[in-house]
Amino acid sequence: MTADTIDARLDDRLRWFVGSLNRVVATAGETNGTFGLMEQWAPRGFAPPTHVHHREDSALYVLDGSLRVRVGDDESTITAGEFVFLPRDVPHSFRVDSEEAHFLELVTPGGFEQYHVDASDRAEAAALPPEGAPDIPRLLSAIAPYDAEITGPPL
Repeated sequence: MTADTIDARLDDRLRWFVGSLNRVVATAGETNGTFGLMEQWAPRGFAPPTHVHHREDSALYVLDGSLRVRVGDDESTITAGEFVFLPRDVPHSFRVDSEEAHFLELVTPGGFEQYHVDASDRAEAAALPPEGAPDIPRLLSAIAPYDAEITGPPL
């Protein structure tokens, strides 16, 4: 991924989230609460902790690369041009299995995209963040107001 792949007008929306570069594309405030949309670039092995949303459904759409996804007890691999639905109240996680992945995450209704802001840092560059372990206490404290919970380790 290079800086020229990101719209420079939206740089203030770039976040370093758990080892990925995340851009909030649309917020609940911009969509009358209907949805939130995020774009992510992540390296091989990137995987958020297993978690469950109680308020919203979500979906992942892969633009480039491949993701191994677990939804409840089911696992599958999705690649460029494919999506997976992540229903509320069902624990889920995913892992980047390609060298890098570029994907969209949609949440509906909107609001959970703000968790990605609360649990991240403003990106200092339009690039993947420096390597480092995720701040699990920060993730745990940031998720509580969103009626969601971390239920297990990453995939």
